[in-house]
Amino acid sequence: MGYTTDFEGTLTFAHEATAPQLAALNRMFGEDCREHPEWAQENDDYGLSLNYVSLKLADDFSGIQWSGMKKTYRMDLLVNVVTNEMRKTWPDFTLAGELMAQGEDIEDRWRLYIDAAGMAQREDLALVGKLVTCPLCEGRFVLGEDSDA
Repeated sequence: MGYTTDFEGTLTFAHEATAPQLAALNRMFGEDCREHPEWAQENDDYGLSLNYVSLKLADDFSGIQWSGMKKTYRMDLLVNVVTNEMRKTWPDFTLAGELMAQGEDIEDRWRLYIDAAGMAQREDLALVGKLVTCPLCEGRFVLGEDSDA
């Protein structure tokens, strides 16, 4: 079955991307990292290898975004694989911005941001409000601070 996390936002190019850079990125997108041992990559916290590069070019070619591919894991590490690979040919390749992440569990909220070295980092986000469970469907949700509950 697996677990799904949705991502919103765009990581923009710090310098306008050239046609060869866009083509190189497009070749990486959708590829399975496990089939590319030449892509130096770190394992996730559970010792699992990364899977598909679930990224795409933004419609206006200003950066990269989540492709919408389900079962995307460790987006921070995937972005760093892309960055490291691009820097092999274009050492000044850098992204900027952030992606907001929401997992299937309501508490699984975090943001991916680009640090001063140009690498993706993960920052967990605290919930604001009261976490409640519906007695009928057992769904969990957050009541905001301004609710009357």
